[in-house]
Amino acid sequence: MKAFILGLVLLATTAVQAQLSISGGVGKLNGVGTDRKPFILNLGIEFPRSSDLTFFMRATYGPRITDANTDSAYVTAIDLNTTPSTLTIPYSIRCQTFYVEGGTRSYMLNDYDNGFALYGGTVFGFGINTTDAKFSKYDVSNTYEWEGKYKLPNNNPTKGSIYYLALGIQGGMKYTIPVKGTIFFDITGTYSVLDLANNNAGTRSFTYSPLNFLFQLGYRKDLY
Repeated sequence: MKAFILGLVLLATTAVQAQLSISGGVGKLNGVGTDRKPFILNLGIEFPRSSDLTFFMRATYGPRITDANTDSAYVTAIDLNTTPSTLTIPYSIRCQTFYVEGGTRSYMLNDYDNGFALYGGTVFGFGINTTDAKFSKYDVSNTYEWEGKYKLPNNNPTKGSIYYLALGIQGGMKYTIPVKGTIFFDITGTYSVLDLANNNAGTRSFTYSPLNFLFQLGYRKDLY
Protein backbone atom coordinates (compact mmCIF):
# COMPACT_ATOMS: atom_id res chain seq x y z
CA MET A 1 0.00 0.00 0.00
CA LYS A 2 2.85 2.43 0.83
CA ALA A 3 4.49 1.77 -2.54
CA PHE A 4 1.22 2.42 -4.33
CA ILE A 5 0.63 5.71 -2.48
CA LEU A 6 4.16 6.78 -3.42
CA GLY A 7 3.37 5.88 -7.01
CA LEU A 8 0.27 8.06 -6.87
CA VAL A 9 2.32 10.99 -5.61
CA LEU A 10 4.90 10.57 -8.38
CA LEU A 11 2.16 10.28 -10.98
CA ALA A 12 0.50 13.41 -9.64
CA THR A 13 3.83 15.25 -9.81
CA THR A 14 4.21 14.43 -13.51
CA ALA A 15 0.70 15.72 -14.12
CA VAL A 16 1.36 19.23 -12.85
CA GLN A 17 -0.73 21.88 -14.62
CA ALA A 18 -3.05 19.12 -15.91
CA GLN A 19 -6.42 18.00 -14.62
CA LEU A 20 -6.12 15.24 -12.08
CA SER A 21 -8.57 13.28 -9.95
CA ILE A 22 -8.23 11.27 -6.76
CA SER A 23 -10.83 8.80 -5.56
CA GLY A 24 -11.69 6.52 -2.70
CA GLY A 25 -14.46 4.12 -1.84
CA VAL A 26 -15.65 0.71 -0.71
CA GLY A 27 -16.77 -2.43 -2.42
CA LYS A 28 -16.82 -6.19 -2.48
CA LEU A 29 -14.59 -8.85 -4.01
CA ASN A 30 -16.44 -11.79 -5.52
CA GLY A 31 -14.09 -14.60 -6.41
CA VAL A 32 -15.95 -17.24 -8.39
CA GLY A 33 -16.06 -20.46 -6.37
CA THR A 34 -14.66 -18.94 -3.16
CA ASP A 35 -16.26 -19.41 0.26
CA ARG A 36 -15.94 -15.80 1.38
CA LYS A 37 -16.61 -12.51 -0.43
CA PRO A 38 -14.62 -9.87 1.50
CA PHE A 39 -15.45 -6.19 1.70
CA ILE A 40 -12.73 -3.97 0.28
CA LEU A 41 -11.39 -0.41 0.37
CA ASN A 42 -10.08 1.37 -2.71
CA LEU A 43 -7.87 4.38 -3.43
CA GLY A 44 -7.16 5.63 -6.92
CA ILE A 45 -5.95 8.31 -9.28
CA GLU A 46 -7.21 9.26 -12.74
CA PHE A 47 -6.28 11.87 -15.33
CA PRO A 48 -7.73 12.61 -18.76
CA ARG A 49 -5.99 12.23 -22.07
CA SER A 50 -8.99 13.91 -23.69
CA SER A 51 -12.50 14.91 -22.62
CA ASP A 52 -13.75 11.32 -22.92
CA LEU A 53 -10.64 9.17 -22.50
CA THR A 54 -8.69 8.76 -19.25
CA PHE A 55 -5.93 6.71 -17.69
CA PHE A 56 -6.43 5.38 -14.15
CA MET A 57 -4.69 3.43 -11.40
CA ARG A 58 -6.41 2.05 -8.32
CA ALA A 59 -5.39 0.02 -5.29
CA THR A 60 -7.82 -2.29 -3.53
CA TYR A 61 -7.29 -3.65 -0.04
CA GLY A 62 -9.31 -6.41 1.62
CA PRO A 63 -8.68 -6.48 5.42
CA ARG A 64 -7.88 -9.81 7.05
CA ILE A 65 -10.88 -12.10 7.53
CA THR A 66 -11.08 -15.44 9.35
CA ASP A 67 -12.48 -18.64 7.91
CA ALA A 68 -15.57 -19.93 9.70
CA ASN A 69 -14.17 -23.49 9.60
CA THR A 70 -11.64 -24.75 12.15
CA ASP A 71 -8.81 -27.17 11.38
CA SER A 72 -6.25 -28.84 13.65
CA ALA A 73 -2.51 -29.51 13.69
CA TYR A 74 -0.27 -31.82 15.70
CA VAL A 75 2.57 -30.34 17.73
CA THR A 76 5.45 -32.17 19.44
CA ALA A 77 7.15 -31.37 22.70
CA ILE A 78 10.45 -29.47 22.53
CA ASP A 79 11.67 -31.14 25.73
CA LEU A 80 11.55 -34.95 25.48
CA ASN A 81 10.55 -35.13 29.15
CA THR A 82 7.37 -33.13 28.57
CA THR A 83 4.10 -35.03 29.02
CA PRO A 84 2.12 -35.48 26.87
CA SER A 85 4.66 -35.55 24.05
CA THR A 86 2.15 -34.49 21.39
CA LEU A 87 -0.95 -32.30 21.32
CA THR A 88 -3.66 -31.45 18.83
CA ILE A 89 -4.11 -27.70 18.40
CA PRO A 90 -7.13 -26.12 16.68
CA TYR A 91 -6.56 -23.24 14.30
CA SER A 92 -8.35 -21.07 11.76
CA ILE A 93 -7.11 -19.77 8.41
CA ARG A 94 -7.05 -15.99 7.87
CA CYS A 95 -6.71 -14.20 4.53
CA GLN A 96 -6.21 -10.67 3.29
CA THR A 97 -6.05 -9.22 -0.21
CA PHE A 98 -4.10 -6.45 -1.92
CA TYR A 99 -4.71 -5.71 -5.59
CA VAL A 100 -3.56 -2.94 -7.93
CA GLU A 101 -5.11 -2.30 -11.34
CA GLY A 102 -4.65 0.23 -14.10
CA GLY A 103 -5.86 0.93 -17.59
CA THR A 104 -7.87 3.27 -19.77
CA ARG A 105 -11.50 4.37 -19.58
CA SER A 106 -13.69 5.64 -22.40
CA TYR A 107 -16.64 7.82 -21.35
CA MET A 108 -19.97 7.76 -23.19
CA LEU A 109 -23.10 9.95 -23.10
CA ASN A 110 -21.07 12.70 -21.45
CA ASP A 111 -17.54 13.81 -20.67
CA TYR A 112 -15.23 12.63 -17.92
CA ASP A 113 -15.98 15.69 -15.77
CA ASN A 114 -19.54 16.56 -16.74
CA GLY A 115 -22.88 15.18 -15.52
CA PHE A 116 -23.97 11.56 -15.92
CA ALA A 117 -21.88 9.20 -18.04
CA LEU A 118 -21.15 5.55 -18.63
CA TYR A 119 -17.58 4.33 -18.95
CA GLY A 120 -15.63 1.20 -19.75
CA GLY A 121 -12.24 -0.09 -20.73
CA THR A 122 -9.57 -2.73 -20.32
CA VAL A 123 -7.53 -3.31 -17.15
CA PHE A 124 -4.28 -4.95 -16.13
CA GLY A 125 -3.84 -5.97 -12.51
CA PHE A 126 -1.41 -7.42 -9.98
CA GLY A 127 -2.58 -8.99 -6.73
CA ILE A 128 -1.29 -10.61 -3.55
CA ASN A 129 -3.42 -12.82 -1.34
CA THR A 130 -1.77 -13.62 1.99
CA THR A 131 -2.74 -16.48 4.27
CA ASP A 132 -1.82 -17.25 7.86
CA ALA A 133 -2.99 -19.63 10.57
CA LYS A 134 -4.41 -18.35 13.87
CA PHE A 135 -3.76 -21.01 16.52
CA SER A 136 -5.67 -21.50 19.73
CA LYS A 137 -3.75 -20.86 22.93
CA TYR A 138 -4.79 -24.29 24.25
CA ASP A 139 -5.09 -27.77 22.79
CA VAL A 140 -8.41 -29.32 21.70
CA SER A 141 -9.16 -30.46 25.25
CA ASN A 142 -8.64 -26.87 26.47
CA THR A 143 -6.22 -28.25 29.07
CA TYR A 144 -2.66 -27.65 27.90
CA GLU A 145 -1.10 -24.34 26.93
CA TRP A 146 1.34 -25.27 24.19
CA GLU A 147 3.22 -22.15 23.09
CA GLY A 148 6.90 -22.23 24.09
CA LYS A 149 6.66 -25.93 25.04
CA TYR A 150 5.71 -27.55 21.74
CA LYS A 151 6.59 -26.97 18.10
CA LEU A 152 4.85 -27.35 14.78
CA PRO A 153 6.21 -29.68 12.08
CA ASN A 154 8.90 -27.99 9.99
CA ASN A 155 7.13 -28.98 6.77
CA ASN A 156 3.88 -27.27 7.77
CA PRO A 157 4.23 -23.52 7.00
CA THR A 158 1.72 -21.30 8.79
CA LYS A 159 2.09 -18.25 6.52
CA GLY A 160 2.11 -17.91 2.76
CA SER A 161 1.08 -15.84 -0.24
CA ILE A 162 -0.19 -16.28 -3.74
CA TYR A 163 0.79 -13.72 -6.37
CA TYR A 164 -1.09 -13.23 -9.61
CA LEU A 165 -1.31 -11.18 -12.80
CA ALA A 166 -4.75 -10.51 -14.24
CA LEU A 167 -6.36 -9.10 -17.37
CA GLY A 168 -9.93 -7.94 -17.66
CA ILE A 169 -12.53 -5.35 -18.50
CA GLN A 170 -14.33 -2.70 -16.49
CA GLY A 171 -17.67 -0.96 -16.86
CA GLY A 172 -19.36 1.66 -14.72
CA MET A 173 -21.39 4.80 -14.33
CA LYS A 174 -20.76 8.15 -12.69
CA TYR A 175 -22.47 11.42 -11.91
CA THR A 176 -20.48 14.62 -11.54
CA ILE A 177 -21.83 17.41 -9.35
CA PRO A 178 -20.13 20.71 -10.29
CA VAL A 179 -17.55 21.79 -7.68
CA LYS A 180 -18.67 19.01 -5.29
CA GLY A 181 -17.19 15.99 -7.04
CA THR A 182 -18.22 12.70 -8.66
CA ILE A 183 -20.04 9.63 -7.37
CA PHE A 184 -19.23 6.43 -9.27
CA PHE A 185 -20.02 2.73 -9.34
CA ASP A 186 -18.18 0.17 -11.45
CA ILE A 187 -17.65 -3.54 -11.93
CA THR A 188 -14.31 -5.05 -12.92
CA GLY A 189 -14.06 -8.60 -14.20
CA THR A 190 -10.58 -10.15 -14.35
CA TYR A 191 -8.97 -13.48 -15.08
CA SER A 192 -5.57 -14.48 -13.71
CA VAL A 193 -3.25 -15.30 -16.57
CA LEU A 194 -0.44 -16.21 -14.17
CA ASP A 195 -0.40 -17.12 -10.47
CA LEU A 196 2.28 -18.44 -8.14
CA ALA A 197 2.11 -19.51 -4.48
CA ASN A 198 5.29 -19.36 -2.41
CA ASN A 199 4.34 -22.43 -0.30
CA ASN A 200 1.46 -24.74 0.65
CA ALA A 201 -0.01 -22.16 3.02
CA GLY A 202 -0.34 -19.71 0.15
CA THR A 203 -2.52 -22.15 -1.79
CA ARG A 204 -5.03 -22.29 1.07
CA SER A 205 -6.41 -18.79 0.46
CA PHE A 206 -10.20 -18.97 0.59
CA THR A 207 -10.62 -15.55 -1.06
CA TYR A 208 -8.50 -16.21 -4.16
CA SER A 209 -10.00 -17.31 -7.45
CA PRO A 210 -8.61 -17.10 -11.01
CA LEU A 211 -11.89 -15.42 -12.01
CA ASN A 212 -12.82 -12.34 -9.98
CA PHE A 213 -15.46 -9.62 -10.02
CA LEU A 214 -14.84 -6.37 -8.14
CA PHE A 215 -17.87 -4.25 -7.26
CA GLN A 216 -16.80 -0.77 -6.20
CA LEU A 217 -18.63 2.37 -5.08
CA GLY A 218 -16.82 5.61 -4.44
CA TYR A 219 -16.28 9.33 -4.61
CA ARG A 220 -13.94 11.14 -6.99
CA LYS A 221 -12.60 14.66 -6.54
CA ASP A 222 -11.27 16.55 -9.56
CA LEU A 223 -8.20 18.73 -9.04
CA TYR A 224 -7.20 21.47 -11.47
